[in-house]
This record gives sequence, C-alpha cells and structure tokens, in this order.
Amino acid sequence: MKLFGKWGWMVIILLSIFLLNGCGFKDIDKRFFVVSIGVDIAKNSPKKYLVSLKFAVPSPSKDNPNEFAIVSESADSMSEAVRIIKTKVDKEVDFSHAKVIVLSEDVVKEKGNAGIYYWFSRRRDIQGIAWTAIAKPSALAVLKVNPKGESMPSNALLLSLGKEGSETPYVISEFIFDMKYKLIERGIDPILPIIEAKKDHFEINTVGLFNKSRMMLTLNPEETKILNFLRGREEKSASKVTKGNTTIVIDTHKVKTKYKIHTPRGKAPFIKVNVSVEGTLEEATRRVPNENLSTYEKATEKSLNREVEKVLVKIQKANLDPIGFGLRYRSRHFNNDDWEQWKRIYPAITFKVKTKVQIADTGLIE
Repeated sequence: MKLFGKWGWMVIILLSIFLLNGCGFKDIDKRFFVVSIGVDIAKNSPKKYLVSLKFAVPSPSKDNPNEFAIVSESADSMSEAVRIIKTKVDKEVDFSHAKVIVLSEDVVKEKGNAGIYYWFSRRRDIQGIAWTAIAKPSALAVLKVNPKGESMPSNALLLSLGKEGSETPYVISEFIFDMKYKLIERGIDPILPIIEAKKDHFEINTVGLFNKSRMMLTLNPEETKILNFLRGREEKSASKVTKGNTTIVIDTHKVKTKYKIHTPRGKAPFIKVNVSVEGTLEEATRRVPNENLSTYEKATEKSLNREVEKVLVKIQKANLDPIGFGLRYRSRHFNNDDWEQWKRIYPAITFKVKTKVQIADTGLIE
C-alpha cells in the first residue's frame, strides 16, 4: 500500500475494468426477436419434435409492420432444436419477447413430453408470463396464420389470450409459470386453451384438461363457459333458456361462484356449489313483461343447475381437478394421510348445485 499509495491502486483498478471483455452484450440490430414458439411431433423424421420459432422482422417502412419469419427444426429436445436454429439465422436468437407458446395436440396427449413444459420454465430469457396453449391442427399451422389488421406478429394471440381485446367466457388463458405450478401441486390440475387455425383467423373456444403429465379431456364451448364461471374468471356472457313457447337470452354482467366441501361423520361427503348470476334480458322470441321476469329467473336457475352439475361430474369422472377442490381440502386438513383420504373421497363425492339468477330489467324495451 505504501508503494503505490491510494491513487495508484485506483489507477490499477480502472485499468483492469477497461481491459475486461465486453463481447457478452450485443446491440439490438444484431438480435433476432422470437415472438412465439411452436412445438409439434416430427413427421417423417427420425427426430421426435418439430420446433418452430416465429421471428418479428423489422420493416423499413410502415406499410408492412407485420412481417415475420418462421424457422423450424426437427430434434429430440428443445435445447438441440434451438441450437440448430441458431445456425440458420445471422443474428443472436433472443427469447425476451416470446409471449406465446403453442403445443400441438399430439404433443400434449402423448406421455413423456412433460419435460418440454419445464424447459420453458428453466430458460432465464423466456418470461414466466408467456401464454401457453394447445394448437390445432398443428403448432406450425397456428404460427403461420396472419390475421388481417394485426399490427405486429402474434399480436392477435396476445390480445385474445390476454383478453386485452375481445372479452369472452369461452377463452381460458394460462401462463407458463401457472401451468408448471399446477403440474407439481397436489389438488389442482392444468388447463390450456385450444387454438384452432383457420385460413386468416384463429378460433379459441374450447379447452384441454390435464393430469400431471398429459391432456386427458376436452371441453366443448358451453362446458368451457361453465368452467370459467366456476373458476370465477369471467362474468360477461349470455345464458339461453326456453320457457314454454318463449326463448330468452340473458346478458350476464355479474357471476359469482362459491363452494364448500362437506365431509359429515357417518354421511356421504358432498360439495355445495352456489352460483349467483345477475344480468339483463338481451333477447326474447316473444314479449316478456317485467312482472313475468321471476318465471324466467326460475327457469334459468333450473337450466344452470343441470349444466353446472353435468360439467362437474364429467370432470370428476376423468379424475381431474382444474378448479382446485383438492387444494381447498388440503388447506383445511393438515394430517399426513389427508391427501390419500381426499383421493378416495373425490371420485365418489356428490355435487349439490344451487343457482340464483336475477334479471335486472328487460333492456331499453318496456
């Protein structure tokens, strides 16, 4: 210390900093940004997967802001595919803007592919808030769709899955971090929306239900809507009911669902589900006076009771639990054998559904 003094050591430190290699950083013009990722089962190839990356291509003019490029590669793992794809592009592949992950039906239905889901969670440069979905007929087909009016690549999927654009009860969205959590958490199972590729647009109105390794069950649009109500994630919808010769449609603007698990001693366990619906009369085949609204409220309640119970039983028969009944049971039972007890209870438990419907008014028509 006496030889160099205070300023001498500072000079040495500064010189050392200047000599450090700074090649780890690449400018934005040397990066190729991935906006969505697709995974299919490889066809006519000895490799297992076909991995496709959709890149946003910067446009020099404002006339074509939605230019993109898709690069695919067959490989036995995600890591291998990404490293080979890097040899096909002239810039560094950047996943920081990858917000959509689509997996084909073949991938999610086949056993032994759960490791793919964890690959997305392990990568530091892939955000945990990336939307995850099932692709139909294939992930590559979904990536190739170029909807009219899309301002940037994959923006239509972001708006639909994130519900920043269209709001509909037929879409159930799932983040990759949430899916990974549900794959390992006892008492709740993953749900993924199904994206069907059309000529120039997408159709998203069904979901796939998973156990801890693969997709086991598909729900149709109406069942998807009911499941969304049960999860308390969507309130805006429409319920159709027929009473006599009159058919009405209720525009719902408030839906609340509560449930409680009852395990009385000496009696069969059951789950009591209470659904509260508020809305207005949106459509009717005949004139409906205000004094007759209570009649249609009761008819709607009976219809919803049947529909909700039917969906719950269908999910139960598949031994799946996307709502989280098992998680609720675990939160109130802390013994070591309680989880094993719940696995015996759930397949035989009964559902008691009670719906309360309130039609506020008949719209602007009196």
